[in-house]
Amino acid sequence: MSKKRLFEVLDEMNQEDAENGTRLVSVSYNFVAGDKVKQGAKITMGIELSGLMDIMSDKVIPALILIDKEEYFKRNP
Repeated sequence: MSKKRLFEVLDEMNQEDAENGTRLVSVSYNFVAGDKVKQGAKITMGIELSGLMDIMSDKVIPALILIDKEEYFKRNP
């Protein structure tokens, strides 16, 4: 059996959140800062304190997804 694609899994988890009122997947749009560094760039995002605690306890996987804004709003006006 082949592995599911990342966004397939995220969509399933997001649908379960909608059905069950859970928070298996959450999104933060709280961009704080972006700085150039030797390796490329460092991005700082803001989240709820409970989210930080979940990261520190290895309960969640933080991920940064960059989305083409124009294309996103074309598909989801």
